[in-house]
Amino acid sequence: MASVAQTIVSNQSAGILQSCRACGHEFRAPKILVGRSIPCPHCRKPLVVADAVQAVQDRLVGREVGGCTLIKRLGAGALGVVYEAEQRSTARKIAVKMLSGKAAADQEVVARFYREAKLCAKIRHPHVVEVYDCGLDPKAKVHYLVMELVEGATFAGLIEEHTRLPWSDAVAYTMQIADALVHVHGQAIIHRDIKPANILVSYEGLAKLADLGLAKQIDAAASLTVQGVAMGSPAYMPPEQIRDASSATPKSDLYALGATLYQALSGCLPFDGRTASEVMEKVLKTQAPPLTGIVPDLPLGVVAVCERLLAKEPERRPKDAQELVNELAQVVKDPAKVPPTTSQARLRGATARRAQSRVPGGLGLRAWLMIAGAAVVLTTAVIVAWLAFRH
Repeated sequence: MASVAQTIVSNQSAGILQSCRACGHEFRAPKILVGRSIPCPHCRKPLVVADAVQAVQDRLVGREVGGCTLIKRLGAGALGVVYEAEQRSTARKIAVKMLSGKAAADQEVVARFYREAKLCAKIRHPHVVEVYDCGLDPKAKVHYLVMELVEGATFAGLIEEHTRLPWSDAVAYTMQIADALVHVHGQAIIHRDIKPANILVSYEGLAKLADLGLAKQIDAAASLTVQGVAMGSPAYMPPEQIRDASSATPKSDLYALGATLYQALSGCLPFDGRTASEVMEKVLKTQAPPLTGIVPDLPLGVVAVCERLLAKEPERRPKDAQELVNELAQVVKDPAKVPPTTSQARLRGATARRAQSRVPGGLGLRAWLMIAGAAVVLTTAVIVAWLAFRH
């Protein structure tokens, strides 16, 4: 039987293209939401879902870019637009991402665009959107990226339509993206912009991580990241990334995935506000509202993992993506049980070793406590005998 989320994905396949007046992003919304007010998945400003007659029209449909015929506009952002297309050489359906004219005039943006292609070329994983080709089309004069087409919905769309997902679906998709991060981090790459809008879910229920435009190559000789500048989506950024994007680590991605899980479970952002600055201030100085206060029947194990991911101190989060995968697997087996973490086991072991190392002679702590206890008993006996002798 299909999960609730998979049913939603099927319903979203015929989504209607929407345009947010506040931020300019375009995305597809399910027909069932026509007439309803929803937050834009990018800037969170409210908009009313338009019907097919009011939807954005596109004159580029039917044109060719990079050997691909554009079929349907899928969405757009501040820097470019994405189309469903057909690759002429293979007759397969793919997605084509193109830079806007304004973005193409910025050499730094163009450099990021090709860096994304280069980083994606290093990644081959079932839960990461694959990139096939990139270049500058000489006729259309646009920079393009040819990518795998994921037929389905964004994770943001699933949450919007259903308000919140069943915890089993939310955990399943989170585990798939955590598995992708095991591979991505293994290639010395940090995503830095994980959020529901950058996770695609196929008809088959496969979650795929997309958009490595802000990704960071660890220890790269040349970096496009400016020190002291925050980069990413404020509602999903950890404190260290807000302070300085160049200090982001793999654990920063885990935090962002935790914020995504929180939203999928509760239908709410862990931190929200009227402006990006207000959101970032809350991330730095306040705690997210307890999940159990929003969804009282959530299993304890699910709540515990999500809270660990949202820890403000990186050292309190899971050690790495693989540890997160292991913890989520334990939650699936026994949702009511808080999964014992290998990090906690290592911490207990390290604490014990440090305590033992402080004891002279290399004896165990318990042995020295026994010796100290015996010395106290002997001293007490001597004092009692001396007092008895004086009287």
